Amino acid sequence: MTDIISESELETKLNEFRDILLNYDYSEIENVIFYDINSLNYYIENNKGNPFEKQYDAIEKILNSIYQYLPCSLSDDTINVISEILNVKYQDESLMKQNVLFNVKLEFIEMVKNITTEDEWNRLVISCKKIRNTKEELERNEKNYEYLGR
Repeated sequence: MTDIISESELETKLNEFRDILLNYDYSEIENVIFYDINSLNYYIENNKGNPFEKQYDAIEKILNSIYQYLPCSLSDDTINVISEILNVKYQDESLMKQNVLFNVKLEFIEMVKNITTEDEWNRLVISCKKIRNTKEELERNEKNYEYLGR
């Protein structure tokens, strides 16, 4: 049995996620210019607690608490990754789950980044709430089924 968060908590976390993703405060490094990806990577690796790391950690924390309510479609890339993992000799299920979750999270991040209107955002929040409500209903039905002794 899973812990299902309330609708209002889900909406709060979704709004917090969106704000962190799109409006993160980088003012502590406002005068820093990265000339290329290598200089950015060097900065991130050598400056623990930097704003990029903080943003990533905050996003990851929220996504870990709401991933089961995120809409997603499995792209060809995701299917290829899953197929490749299934063909691995040691059949590591946790590795497969980790890769699928990574793709779900990444897809959701891209979805949110591509939203251009509040109406689109509200439709996405409603979709997440519907997924949440369906999970809650399924869990309730499962409890009732167990209660009946079946």
